[in-house]
Amino acid sequence: MVAASAHILPIALLALAGMAPAPTAAAILPAEALACTALEEPALPDTRPGRCAKAFITMVNDGSPAAVRAFENAWASKQRLETASVEERVGRIADLHEEWRSITVKQVLTGDETSLSLMAALGSGDVAQLDFKFSEAEPGKMDGVMITMGSEGVLPQPLTPEALASTVEGVAAALREGYVFPDKAEAMAQSILGKLKAGTYDTVTNEAALANRLTDDLRAITHDKHLGVRLAPRGAETAARPGGMLHNDADQARRENYAFRKAEVLPGNIGYVRFDAFLESEGAQEAAAASLAFLANCDALIFDLRNNGGGSPEMIRFITSYLFEEPTHLNDMVDRQGSVVSEYWTLKEIPGKRFASDLPVFVLTSKRTFSGAEEFSYNLKNLRRATIVGETTGGGAHPVRSERVNDRFIIGVPFMRAQNPISKTNWEGTGVEPDIKTTAGEALDRAVKEAGEAIKGK
Repeated sequence: MVAASAHILPIALLALAGMAPAPTAAAILPAEALACTALEEPALPDTRPGRCAKAFITMVNDGSPAAVRAFENAWASKQRLETASVEERVGRIADLHEEWRSITVKQVLTGDETSLSLMAALGSGDVAQLDFKFSEAEPGKMDGVMITMGSEGVLPQPLTPEALASTVEGVAAALREGYVFPDKAEAMAQSILGKLKAGTYDTVTNEAALANRLTDDLRAITHDKHLGVRLAPRGAETAARPGGMLHNDADQARRENYAFRKAEVLPGNIGYVRFDAFLESEGAQEAAAASLAFLANCDALIFDLRNNGGGSPEMIRFITSYLFEEPTHLNDMVDRQGSVVSEYWTLKEIPGKRFASDLPVFVLTSKRTFSGAEEFSYNLKNLRRATIVGETTGGGAHPVRSERVNDRFIIGVPFMRAQNPISKTNWEGTGVEPDIKTTAGEALDRAVKEAGEAIKGK
């Protein structure tokens, strides 16, 4: 798999609120998300969505469990509460608070009684678009927040008829030329061109709204979470990883320890490692090798991918190679003509000790586990090398490459598909089903219990 086919989370989507990750099994997708120039903090509208957004920002800026519980009790819809428990969100908001430090509203993009979109500056130096979605069944209650990471200096502009036509026609052309399934590409192209001709998009007022609308319309046909239109003026593109870490910012990646959050030995000599992205760099491989070397003498091993949105297929292969003593076929990539273009096998050499072939291995998953993290889980499940514990994953198995539509927009086009050599299929649209189903919040405790029993049984 080439670099352009890394597995990552669709930049538009950190699924915070229990919403499914919209977009990444193999793809490096630029974070062509929206941003804006420095402005005075605008007032949020005095509507139910506006008040909810204000409460959400206050809650993230606080970051405390008490603030999260108060917000969820006041604003969460039944659907939101069914998707993830309040206590699970306590952990998610703690992670966001640590990474972002603060949120400041920069611009209100769109809003009515059922939705609100805004641009925000983050204390980490990034910007993000926050799209609040509200329940139809429970007016005023929030279903979720979709978060699109971006780069400073990109201001959404009003749409002209010429810009609208150029964008829709350019998106249609990019799909026809490159989308992994030609028949679906044609269906998507005809759909959006038909809506353009019929005037359906004439009510879309700005570039941010158009990117969101086109993405929604395309996914309504394919349900492909890697597919998405992004505002990215020529010269302002920024490559990003799930959650906002910049691929091209080596120092930031180093400061975040290449997404490796924790490596420790739990009671019972159970190894535990959490990492939130499969980053591709020498430093990332060194961090992985050091973490696994620290756990080399454990009697069982747990990989925590509950917050992992994917990344580099090379990093997937690197880490997986520690678990196999013999060369093992992991995954193939198939192009839009149906030809296998890449085979992925474990590495012949690694900088460290391989784990014994009978070492009990567990992988923790959640609804937020996506793309490359799904490949890692799917490979190990099909090879019967690990027990998957937690929730069904997000369901994205297509490598993506970025195609420029015009001077203002780009589109992430899935151009290949993963094919497991054992199942002869992948996890696109279905996700990876866990062997042991439980909530994301309870997955670690359950895996520890299972690991303890596996150790006793050896």
